[in-house]
Amino acid sequence: MTYRRWSQHPYFGEVMPPKGSPEASGGPMFFFVRDRNNHFLDPFGRRINWRIKHPNDINWENELFIVQQTLQSLTPQQIQLATYWGTMEMTKRLSPLVYHLTEKYRLDSPQTARVLAYFYAALNDTFVITWYFKYLWDVARPNQYGLSLPYVLLTPRFPAYPSAHASLAGCAEVVLSYYFPQESAVIKRIMEASAQSRLYAGVHFKVDNDEGLRLGRQIGEMIVNLLKAQNIPR
Repeated sequence: MTYRRWSQHPYFGEVMPPKGSPEASGGPMFFFVRDRNNHFLDPFGRRINWRIKHPNDINWENELFIVQQTLQSLTPQQIQLATYWGTMEMTKRLSPLVYHLTEKYRLDSPQTARVLAYFYAALNDTFVITWYFKYLWDVARPNQYGLSLPYVLLTPRFPAYPSAHASLAGCAEVVLSYYFPQESAVIKRIMEASAQSRLYAGVHFKVDNDEGLRLGRQIGEMIVNLLKAQNIPR
């Protein structure tokens, strides 16, 4: 089963297909390495077996139905969630949460610097890997199916799958839960809400978010395994 390509279909109301900027997929990484064959190696030098689904294994017709049904019955809370997470860069939304946790648990300056360093390095690598998959698979957005869908936010000008918001949320969930295990349930709830807000915004399919979370969590787990192996203090 094939899927609709982002680079081959115009956004609703437009004539020409969109043009993207895949440069972010070639950025430097801190924890991971990409070899000449575009295989990613984990922090221990092992080739990664990614858990994220291939888009050919997804029922996109059903995903489009979910988008339509969701957007036709949005609640005020869902609209507020979509607006909160979608009107500012994801990293800027996450920063207050990280600082709140470091203050709540009275981390000193070196400890806070260490948390911030590893956290943002993890997000950087997540961006690179997510952008690689976005342009590798070139999956269309909901507004590229010729339907006039209600939306809360404008659709970004790059491929849909996986959702970068969700990938970052998944990685953030795992890394922050490692440093602040007492807050893991709260962190998970916040990150899952952030991911699903992209469906409410009308810019992503649900599976973009679900699989983005899966990808981000896998990235986060590999980074946390490194921190544990090197006995890096929390």
